[in-house]
Amino acid sequence: MKPQHVDHSLGEGIYFAHESYPGFIRRLIAMMIDGAILTFAGIAIWILLALLFYVLETDRSPETLHIAIWLTIIWVYMTVIKRSWLRTIGYRLSGLQIVDTRGSRPSLMKMTFRLLMWIFGPFNFILDLMWLAADSEQQTLRDCYCGTYVVRATAQPEGSAPMHLTRYFATGLAPSYPRVVRPGKVA
Repeated sequence: MKPQHVDHSLGEGIYFAHESYPGFIRRLIAMMIDGAILTFAGIAIWILLALLFYVLETDRSPETLHIAIWLTIIWVYMTVIKRSWLRTIGYRLSGLQIVDTRGSRPSLMKMTFRLLMWIFGPFNFILDLMWLAADSEQQTLRDCYCGTYVVRATAQPEGSAPMHLTRYFATGLAPSYPRVVRPGKVA
């Protein structure tokens, strides 16, 4: 019998032991902490700007400046800080980190794309969490498309394997994305 050829055209990626992936509750707690921090930051910025505009006795409204500053803080917190060794406060308190399929810090572009997918779709918060509960690697749809893993901070890769294009068929849609295929699994 002739041995099967293993396709390496998408490269290799790492995978983790199933215990390395955080559960639904741990991820939800991290999201709630980070959401509360960003909400508090937005309120604090609004109060400071409202006071500043009041003191300056201007007839202009601080809404545009508030949105610009708050969106910048959200982007920095959810991309630059989350991917760094610092991590967000929610990730630190929950003992989580984010890595790419190579085991290193995700690029700033991947993190920005991941944030934009959460804000603008095509996936919403509920669908992302439902997918997380059903996914064998406990990734959200955003993680799947961005090539990232959210794992425990102490997690070490279990091994590496070829990446294959994974397809799902549901509700008339056929999403596909690259995924590390563990040894012994059929792609």
